[in-house]
Amino acid sequence: MPEYKNVMEDLIEEEFDGLKPSLDCCTCDDCRNDMIAYALNQLPPKYVATRKGEVYSKTFILRNQHRTDIMAALTKAAKVVKENPRH
Repeated sequence: MPEYKNVMEDLIEEEFDGLKPSLDCCTCDDCRNDMIAYALNQLPPKYVATRKGEVYSKTFILRNQHRTDIMAALTKAAKVVKENPRH
């Protein structure tokens, strides 16, 4: 099992949960996964190899600009998925 992780996945999932009520689209498992995958593809990955690195990266990424970038990517993803649902 690899000892590295893309912390952007956790951050996008957390932001998705907070934005979910305001996205105005289906949030079934298929649509949720499509939106998260779309958003992940719009943002640079942030890989870490240690727990300390994970904590540092999450703290750094959650600064205003990175959080805004994540929210923008999720909002765009919601629009794309709403126009082209797979469910």
